[in-house]
Amino acid sequence: MGIFAPEPSFAGFQEHYTLAQQYFFNARYSSAIDEFKKALMINFLDNSARIGLVNSYIARGSYIANYEHNYQEAANDFRSAIFYLKYYVDKDVAMNSFSSISSTANSLYYCEKQSKADLSAAGHFKLADELNQAGNFPASMYEYEQIVNVETYRKTALLRIASMMRAINNLVKSAEYYKLAVEYDPKDISTRMRYANILDKMGNNAEASNQYNYVLSHCENSEEILYDLERIYQKKLESSPNNAELLADIGAIKQRQGKYEEAYSYYKQSQAKPARDEKTALNTQINMGTLLQAQGNYDKAIETYKHILIMHPDNYLVNLYLAQCYEAKPDCQRLALQQYKKLKQLKPEEGDEYADKINELTKASMTPEDIYNYVRSYTNPDKYYVNELYNNALNLHDKKDFDTAIKYYTLVQKVDPLRESVYENLAICYAQKKDYAKAQEILIEGQNLFGANQNISKLLKDIKADSDSEKLENAYNLFNAGNYSQAIELYLTLPETKDSLLGLAGAYQGLKQDDKALEYYKKAFVLAPTDSDVAYSIGALYANAQNYQEAKNYFQKSAQLNPQNTMAKEGVADMNDVLSQNNVVDASKLIEDKKYDEALVLLNKAISTNPNNPDAYYYRASVFDAQNKHQLAIENYKKSLEYNQNQDVTYYLIAIDYENLNNPKEALSYYKKFLDVYKADDEYSQYVKARIPEIESDLKIGK
Repeated sequence: MGIFAPEPSFAGFQEHYTLAQQYFFNARYSSAIDEFKKALMINFLDNSARIGLVNSYIARGSYIANYEHNYQEAANDFRSAIFYLKYYVDKDVAMNSFSSISSTANSLYYCEKQSKADLSAAGHFKLADELNQAGNFPASMYEYEQIVNVETYRKTALLRIASMMRAINNLVKSAEYYKLAVEYDPKDISTRMRYANILDKMGNNAEASNQYNYVLSHCENSEEILYDLERIYQKKLESSPNNAELLADIGAIKQRQGKYEEAYSYYKQSQAKPARDEKTALNTQINMGTLLQAQGNYDKAIETYKHILIMHPDNYLVNLYLAQCYEAKPDCQRLALQQYKKLKQLKPEEGDEYADKINELTKASMTPEDIYNYVRSYTNPDKYYVNELYNNALNLHDKKDFDTAIKYYTLVQKVDPLRESVYENLAICYAQKKDYAKAQEILIEGQNLFGANQNISKLLKDIKADSDSEKLENAYNLFNAGNYSQAIELYLTLPETKDSLLGLAGAYQGLKQDDKALEYYKKAFVLAPTDSDVAYSIGALYANAQNYQEAKNYFQKSAQLNPQNTMAKEGVADMNDVLSQNNVVDASKLIEDKKYDEALVLLNKAISTNPNNPDAYYYRASVFDAQNKHQLAIENYKKSLEYNQNQDVTYYLIAIDYENLNNPKEALSYYKKFLDVYKADDEYSQYVKARIPEIESDLKIGK
């Protein structure tokens, strides 16, 4: 039985926990999450690490939601937090976190609403699967919990939660979920075996044994059952360590499990025990050899067969098996040849059966270098050996021995210049060595010989692309290292593709040459007119250059191409703010010069660009005041207050306009509002304090 213990770790619990706390207090939430997880893998019951992990998830999720507006990612963090609060622990422990669970659930609901999450059972299942495949086990388990009681998904949800609980080292919870799965489908032997394995690992021997026994009595043999059988026989062997038959049985179990080395070992032990007759011993030895041969362990099989042949040198089957083993080993072709010749002597009547084999092995026994020297020595070498040399080149090429492969390919090309494929493979070999110039030279030579060969033309194009790709990667590495000038030099040698143009743009940006950067971003946008990110980059450069209208135009294109691009949308809003405010500034200067009609045109434009600009309404109200259009002035002052209530004097101006309209009641109201917010004791406040009683007196007289 296994011992219930945490997984090994390079650092101890305290190191991970302390480091996690440091990361958390420095707002490095992702790093804190990683370290708290490592701590829990060492001690899954530690409540401090669990709560630290929960707080890290909540903090990161809140940041992502509030500042990055990535509600899907934020939702996953809130799901993970709830998992560790509610499902990772027993219910009584979870109840202590009811308030935290509730508040985190509210945050999750807000993010799900913002991201339009599919909250149907099918939606939960789909998201759970995606998170599971992505390795986000806590968020995945939260989603499976939402459908664990839905009949359609219950079994799958239980099994996947159990599996992930095991992966994060919470064996207690893993066992609970496997038990629920077994209770749901008692006939599922595979699930019951997993449950037994967990119990075994936890050291719950009695219940594990019960589960194993049930499996043994209700299913056919399988890996799990064979494993259990092995344990049973091993216990018997402890009581009868010299039982040859028992050793042989364990060997048979190992063989059926595909554990050939262990099976061989048990057969050897069995063979060493007494009460074995000569025939049985011989058959066991032969079976041991065929076992090794079947698994491809030819060296040990050969050793076994040789041992048998010491006592039985003319055993035909053993000699045949030995020949087959030699033949299967590329470096033993000469020995195989000798062995087949011996078989021909043992049964001369069947000699023809081995004639072709002996002929093949004669050729096969030549080393690749033997064949190379042979081909090089003759003006017109045998075509068989040229083909063999070519096959050796292909084999070495496949093994990435490029230099030797090139050597062989080159000789084949020389003696058989019309073999089209050698040009292709030789070029590929050079390309894999990153010698793209030589590869292209060989392919051009091939094109001259076989102009209609589409494979060569395509390969030439592909190798050119690989060469460009390597240059692109090198340029990118130079860019990342801050070597912008060198990166530009390399980018300029490449065809103008989206990637190379964006690389140039980025490098020029790194050199603070925004005009050149803008030029190449625009070229890239011509090649990729649907790329929202490129359009955004152009807009950002225009914004930096204070060309706000062009910046707005490109931000709008970026948002249209990708409605999910929040940065582009924010860019449009920012440019609207700037453009609107610029119009207000220009209008204020016109107002000073009493050019009211011209100012009004600009203010209307400012409001059209940004309907929420309080300054635009304020200055338009002042224009209307200057034109004695007091009602329009009042309406615009109120609009200004609607978007910015921190304008004390605006209440005063509205009151003045109401007096000009002979509306003392409304004037009185706004004078009072003015005094509520205006704290200075100056001529304005003194005037209003004197005026309020006068209006109140006039209103009483009027009554």
